[in-house]
Amino acid sequence: MKFFHILLFTLLVLASASAQVTPFFPDEMIVTASSLNLRDTPDKNGKKVGSLTQGAVVQVIEAYNNGEYMQADTTDPESPYAPWLKLRYKGVSGWAFGAYLTGTIGLHYENDILMEGENLPPLQWFGVYARDSFADEVRRVQVRVADEFNEFFQTQVRVLKTNQAEISKFLISSLQPIPTGYCGPLGNFEIGEMYFSKTLNPGGQLSIYPGNDMNDTILRPTYGIAATGCASLENTYVRVTDYKLQLIDFSQEPVQYQDLTRWVKPDAPDASPSVDLLWFGDIDRDGKPDAIINDCPYEVGCRASLFLSSKAPPGSYLYKVCEHYWPGD
Repeated sequence: MKFFHILLFTLLVLASASAQVTPFFPDEMIVTASSLNLRDTPDKNGKKVGSLTQGAVVQVIEAYNNGEYMQADTTDPESPYAPWLKLRYKGVSGWAFGAYLTGTIGLHYENDILMEGENLPPLQWFGVYARDSFADEVRRVQVRVADEFNEFFQTQVRVLKTNQAEISKFLISSLQPIPTGYCGPLGNFEIGEMYFSKTLNPGGQLSIYPGNDMNDTILRPTYGIAATGCASLENTYVRVTDYKLQLIDFSQEPVQYQDLTRWVKPDAPDASPSVDLLWFGDIDRDGKPDAIINDCPYEVGCRASLFLSSKAPPGSYLYKVCEHYWPGD
């Protein structure tokens, strides 16, 4: 068991330490510790400038040293690793250790492995399920942590479970409630089955739309997602350069675009992007498409990112609210 936790943690630290692109942090986070100090510097010995209680919702200003994972106490080998984050709460700004914070929206999958000491965020939980052959639905769920034998690691691990008989497509933890019921048009179909390929390589183009529930005849917007770039063979390796991922709003005249490239940029400058559309629908029920996009920015892992239309600033259509990291994929 200890070997597994060391391996998983090492992958997470290596991904953070090697990152050249700016890592993702949500705009808002919630305090999970019983109390958390704000300090004037990103150091446990920094001057205390404020104190936060469990459940406090804070705004994230920036991450220290590009989000590098550090130990809270370098003199204690058991001290946790996390980034230092600069936060704002009720007009007071200061640095806090990221191990005691979590996003107000989280993306999860059943049977996710939880590290020792990792607890479930104190948020409301929702699952997306295939309602029938023609639609997905959101359900309010209860989650728990169970011990389960893992064949790869040949040991017991802690995994995420729900109280539902079916396996969800994915889970969302959220500070705010999510509307239950219809949430998208995929149903039992997978994107790969509908479009033959869910991969957004250069030249790839897919559509995303919120769909319509039964007896709903309101016309909803459909957006295109298009990938461009140049692929060339260098010895035995296909390298993609000038990669760009754009969302297209066909309903506007002239046609409007949103550049999504910054959210799928690889860590290494000479690495080729690997991007897939995993799901689309209408999680926030605003009548506009939402999406989950998967990319592999680091050498040791991939991430699935949830984009919500309701969080997009003026002039944009989608905005990234959280990500799920897959170490080792």
